[in-house]
Amino acid sequence: MSSVRIGVVWLIIFGLTLPAAVVLSTQLARRSFEKVQLRTQTISVKGYAEHDITSDRANWTATIVQRDPQLAAAYSKLEDSRNALLKYLDGKGFPSDKVEIAPAGVEIVYKRDEKGNRTNAIEYYALSQALEISSAEVQKVAKAARESSALIKDGIELTSQPPQYIYTQLNQLKLQMLGDASDNAHERAKLLVEHGGGKLGPMRAGSQGVFQITPAFSTEVSGSGENDTTSIQKVIKAVVTQEYAIE
Repeated sequence: MSSVRIGVVWLIIFGLTLPAAVVLSTQLARRSFEKVQLRTQTISVKGYAEHDITSDRANWTATIVQRDPQLAAAYSKLEDSRNALLKYLDGKGFPSDKVEIAPAGVEIVYKRDEKGNRTNAIEYYALSQALEISSAEVQKVAKAARESSALIKDGIELTSQPPQYIYTQLNQLKLQMLGDASDNAHERAKLLVEHGGGKLGPMRAGSQGVFQITPAFSTEVSGSGENDTTSIQKVIKAVVTQEYAIE
């Protein structure tokens, strides 16, 4: 066979095999690209945890007020009101040495003329004093605050602030809540990926959301976090966001 015929034969063979080679190389490149893409896929999920808590400390402040045109008389009335309030608190289980008494405040109220302008004549002195109790006996504080309105019947002008109910073990509990929320995020990610036919890889990133401390059964949330002090029974809620690789 001449060299011309041999060259023609190889040219024919090359022409026949070229399309197959192109298809094969394209398939290999596509599979390689798919693997690379799959390795860069991630899934982002939120993990959630909540825990019921009971306030273990309560603070309550009551303010008494008395008025009189004479400063000494106003102070004497204030002293009587203070003693009556201390007696009331003692009966509720809070002796005077457990009560914090703030200094008395004095306000001078001046008379006004027929046009409503203030004069230099004193109409009366208004004296006020705040008494505060802080105790781990939460229910006793709640009862004392709730029933303090009975003092008004005795002529005592009293302003009662709503008690503040606090849970003092938050720092320790928050660590546990973060762990529970993280576990929840991992379970969610694993469930979603495996149900889609994939396999969950290592965590790539994670972030902590704000804690929400709300009254029991409340759905209130805030971007800066809720910290309820109005209720004895509360719920603390934690949210984390985690990103996982998909293998």
